[in-house]
Amino acid sequence: MSVVAIPFKDEDTSTVLSNLEIAAGHDRVDEVWAVGTDKTVSAGVPGIAAASGKRIVTFPDRRVGRFRPGKGDAMNTALLHAADRSVDRLHFYDADITNFGLDWIEGAEKAADQGFDVVRHTFPRASTDAMITWLVTKPLLAMKFPGTTLPQIGQPLGGELLLSSSALQAFANDPAVVQRSDWGVDTMYTYATVEHGFDLYEHHVADGKRHALYGDLSDLKTMLIECFDVAALLRPHPVAHARHAADPPASIPSDLQGQSGYDIDATLPLLTADPGLEEAGIIANLPDGLMTTARQLVDSGDFQALDAGRWGEVLRIAVEAFRLGDKGWEDLLFRLWSGRVVNYTVNHATKGYHHAMDYLASTIDLYEQNSPNRTG
Repeated sequence: MSVVAIPFKDEDTSTVLSNLEIAAGHDRVDEVWAVGTDKTVSAGVPGIAAASGKRIVTFPDRRVGRFRPGKGDAMNTALLHAADRSVDRLHFYDADITNFGLDWIEGAEKAADQGFDVVRHTFPRASTDAMITWLVTKPLLAMKFPGTTLPQIGQPLGGELLLSSSALQAFANDPAVVQRSDWGVDTMYTYATVEHGFDLYEHHVADGKRHALYGDLSDLKTMLIECFDVAALLRPHPVAHARHAADPPASIPSDLQGQSGYDIDATLPLLTADPGLEEAGIIANLPDGLMTTARQLVDSGDFQALDAGRWGEVLRIAVEAFRLGDKGWEDLLFRLWSGRVVNYTVNHATKGYHHAMDYLASTIDLYEQNSPNRTG
């Protein structure tokens, strides 16, 4: 039995219902689960079920994790329900995708037919979108797990994937996965895929994932902090080497090449926001070079020192010092990350899409090559 689960909260109702309808229209999908509590969405489900002849159910997410209640609770509610129901294949798709189609489901199912335990969807993004992926998650995976599959995974924060019965059962019984109730859940699913030795396929959606982009970077502060926290907590140890394959590269839609992922003008004032006592105290105790960089941001908004090398230094220090809930470190990490995003935007994204993406990929190679965990 194949099931599509769509967690939702505060998304546009018409988009959520459209995605439920599309999922129900695939001939290999037996059930569709809408995980959330919006009454308007629930009211629209019976009509979709009647038209499709499929079982479509809505149920609220349970409080199953120990971090901030969020996306992880919703995904893990569906995961645990699927494990109890002995589901063969469980798909996840974000509720806000505006170009969701049957091809997403078909691509995942075909890869699963080839014996892959986990199928992740990848897609082209604007060069200034996915800044947590490119500047936090992928660098930390490269630093901690050089030479493994983890740094090679295209979009480790993607919420669009398929789990086979063996994978979903393993995840449902993995406390590290189930406890991650916040934005960190996507990283844990990615890490668990490799840790448990599951074969992974990356299916490419050439048209991209169309969804609402962001205003200033403060829209992403909570996600940044929680995604950093989960990656920082991962401890290097031997991970399994399993089969990893991906669709070949495809051309990039022209509209994505010119798209901006965030509002840089609205973001610049964030760099010079007055630091609180906690953040100021941490800045005063940073190593000299990094302390100077942080003070330049606060005093004048000067972000030019935050190149790939200096950002790597930030990550290495923060991994050891950061604690979730420490306001000083949360504020400082956000300020420095914002400065790094602006540095990359001004110095690289303005030079064209392909230059920018090649540059980002080269930074991941740099962090992996320079990792203290690298052997051979």
